[in-house]
Amino acid sequence: MDKANVSAGELAGQQAVELGELLARTVVSVAAAQEALDRHATDRLDAIERGDEDAPRVPPLWYTFTEVTLEVALSASVERASGSVPPRLMSRPVDPRQVSLYGYQAASSLMVRLRLAPRQGMPDVSPPPA
Repeated sequence: MDKANVSAGELAGQQAVELGELLARTVVSVAAAQEALDRHATDRLDAIERGDEDAPRVPPLWYTFTEVTLEVALSASVERASGSVPPRLMSRPVDPRQVSLYGYQAASSLMVRLRLAPRQGMPDVSPPPA
């Protein structure tokens, strides 16, 4: 499915997913986008160094996501579990049909703001010298 062109019906029909899983997938997607940018720049640089005829003559630009902030409106529901399993907070994109019929405030919704940024003073995890 082309995620950029999702119809209202397809969006509304998506299954609910646990909020933690949704946020984890979001972080992995941002990391994959950064890796794709790095890979593209590295491939261009390698082509220049090899002297490929079709290689660009201008060195590649290195783009870096220094901070990513995402705000997502979600429909929320609590899924009751059986036995000793605790209830889970389930989420999915806001159903546009519910919003058009009842208004945004009437739908059970959740606004999630996720900020990804490097921590200051990352610990040195390099192996000790031998």
